[in-house]
Amino acid sequence: MPNDRHSLQPTANLTVIMIGLLMVAIVTWWVPALTLASHNLLFRLRGTITPLSEITILAIDDQSLQQIGPWPWPRSVMAEVIDRLTALKPRAIGLDVLYAETPDTAPDLEPNLELARAVAKNGRVVMPAQLYDRPSPSGRPAISWLRPAPLFADQAAVLGHVHVAPGIDGMVRSVQLSKASDQGERLWAFAIEVIRLADGIDEAEIVELPGSIRVGGYRIPVIDPASPSTTAGVTVIRSNEMPINFAGSAGTFRTLSISDLLADKVEAHLLRDQLVLIGATAQSMGDSRIAPFTHFGDDPLQGGREMPGVEIHANIINTIRARLNFRTVTESTGLLSALLSMLLTLLVVTFLDGWRQIIALGLLLAAIITGSYLAFARLLILPPLVEMVTGFTVVIPFLINRSLVLSRELDTRLAALAASAPGLLSDPTSTSRSTADRRGIKLPYGFRWKLQTVESLTTRLLARVGFINRVLSSMGEGVIVTDLDGRIILSNQVADEFFLTTLAREAQPLLLIDLLGSSGHLHPSALPALIQKVIAREVVQLDYTIESVPPRHLTIFLSALVASAESEGLRVIDKSDQDAKGVVVGMVLLLSDVTKRVELDRLKTETVQLVSHELRAPLSSIHALSEVLLKFSVSPDESREMLATINSEARRLGETISLYLDLNRLESGARPLNCVPTDLPLLISTVCRLLTATATQKQIRIVEDPDSELPRLTVDPILLSHALTNLLSNAIKYSPPRTTVRIGAHLKTDELQHICLTVRDQGYGIPPEVGERIFERFYRLDRDHTSGVVGSGLGLALVREIAERHGGSVTFHSLPEGGTEFTLSIPLTVHRRHTQD
Repeated sequence: MPNDRHSLQPTANLTVIMIGLLMVAIVTWWVPALTLASHNLLFRLRGTITPLSEITILAIDDQSLQQIGPWPWPRSVMAEVIDRLTALKPRAIGLDVLYAETPDTAPDLEPNLELARAVAKNGRVVMPAQLYDRPSPSGRPAISWLRPAPLFADQAAVLGHVHVAPGIDGMVRSVQLSKASDQGERLWAFAIEVIRLADGIDEAEIVELPGSIRVGGYRIPVIDPASPSTTAGVTVIRSNEMPINFAGSAGTFRTLSISDLLADKVEAHLLRDQLVLIGATAQSMGDSRIAPFTHFGDDPLQGGREMPGVEIHANIINTIRARLNFRTVTESTGLLSALLSMLLTLLVVTFLDGWRQIIALGLLLAAIITGSYLAFARLLILPPLVEMVTGFTVVIPFLINRSLVLSRELDTRLAALAASAPGLLSDPTSTSRSTADRRGIKLPYGFRWKLQTVESLTTRLLARVGFINRVLSSMGEGVIVTDLDGRIILSNQVADEFFLTTLAREAQPLLLIDLLGSSGHLHPSALPALIQKVIAREVVQLDYTIESVPPRHLTIFLSALVASAESEGLRVIDKSDQDAKGVVVGMVLLLSDVTKRVELDRLKTETVQLVSHELRAPLSSIHALSEVLLKFSVSPDESREMLATINSEARRLGETISLYLDLNRLESGARPLNCVPTDLPLLISTVCRLLTATATQKQIRIVEDPDSELPRLTVDPILLSHALTNLLSNAIKYSPPRTTVRIGAHLKTDELQHICLTVRDQGYGIPPEVGERIFERFYRLDRDHTSGVVGSGLGLALVREIAERHGGSVTFHSLPEGGTEFTLSIPLTVHRRHTQD
């Protein structure tokens, strides 16, 4: 049995697909009414579309029958109708009334002559013809054309057939654009002839093409393909069946009553340059068909009455002239669409479970229906909706079967777990099963047993995991467990806090080398050597520093994780190495925080350095000069010079001690921030004023250059003054005489708005290789020791500490034209840095 429950199981899926394709073929070919019903649904979902305004129906309606009289009317009435239309100059007239006979007597002939003269006078009248069955000498039925009487046919511009056959469900959905009698006499559809007459298209411009016919500038897709004849002298007459894109239910097209026309109630512009169709719309005339919009419900929007034949012709004309012809898909395309639907459904069933599966199946079904609707309404394609829905539906039983298979698999695995770990799970035989199972029939365990088993397993496992977690979380040291490839598989909360992330990720295991390499400085080649020592079962100690603010110093002990390879199922290096203690399957890292000890050692070192160098040097000068003054008699000028030196060294000694103490107080948190809104230009002016005398001694000009309208910055003004004083004092100290030092401030807008305070000198610059060491305690450049410039090496360290306490930073870069620019960046919203106790 496969371990991956999401495996595709190709054989089962292929069986489902083959059965599905067979079902699609059966439904499509043997139940075509479903396809027709789906087209009706799409028509009703789409709703009514606006028909062309150039098509007008002149109706023989109930109103006309009431006012003129019952049908048939005297033919003089229709002659008057056509004469009135002639005066209004329509582009073409389609007379959907078949006058197949004429009387023989003279009195009755005159109304017919009037109608014939009216048709001849207009010259743009299309008259109908239809096929009928007639007896033949052979006894087999023959099909002939029932045409208008010669008196009318000779005067009509052209004849067109009005045969619109319903489908198997009695509903009209398409029209044959050409029909022929058994004698090969072919007539084009009534609507085609109206269009041809209105647009002045010659009959020779009707060309039959594969899958379509071209009528002048119209290319009309048809269902039947071209079938050229293989017999000389024989022409195959195609039916050229065209799906009708119905604009709406009955009454969608503009309809005028004949009685209103005869009563001069119709405005002339309504019929001028129109394609006028004359036909019966009264239900009593019987000339109506069921169309896709016809239904028998209570919805008033789509009508419940059948569509008159004249309006069906109007829909055919509208379909062609508005170029709204539907395109049909082939049977192979329908099968491919069904196959795609099945594949997508199988993917959902295979890879999703529970409510996700239900939602995905619902979305897929909605996508099939919505896509079919858009293809129908926007792209004018008759989509294979039934095929796709059938393919979708066929897969659903597979979903049920998959659930049963998974249920049996779960039963088997739970029973195996209960047998392999006595006491961990409840005995399956102790829980009641179904009646059929108790009688010996092999059925899956009941849901009650499964729930009890899973609950028991979860409770006991959680208890064990909770105990282990409590042990790990109670430890003061960090613990990390890895496999032999260095993937972290377990870590406790202390270790996570050291690295500020969750180390053990099941989805994407974190590598130990990546963790140590990104959090501090550990050469990639160092870890494999350490792992080899661990595999040899040596305990390895490693000193490691996490580069954070402030940095954290760790001592890491690496030891081997030993277990039984067979029981744990873990990868081992060499099974021959197995002994009574097992084999090495991973590593255990114990992380101890020694930051306080390292900081204490550093403080001791710095104190020794301060006393041995920075304090002893000025004390030696003071001691030597004071001893000269005490033992020897010196001139007043020399005495004054020595006293000045003693005063300078004492002041230098005091400044060094003050800087050192300030820096320690800041780092330890003993000196809290006292932030208040501060006017930066005023603060800069104050700092410059304090150092004006020092700058004047070297003939250095201080230029204040802050931006105007700077926002008030919430900072500790005393600390910020110390930082700016140190930067400006260094700029003056390390600049040649008769140069300029600039101090400015500007607003920098990025993800977090900052105020940037800059101090720029024209001194000797700082070599780029020095980098961040310039901000270390007591660090001074080699040239400073020989240049005679006095300094303690604590000023820039204090500046950085002040910047970081305000949530900012300090940077520098040497200028191409000479000199150095220091930038102190402070965010508008100060995030105070928390220091460790």
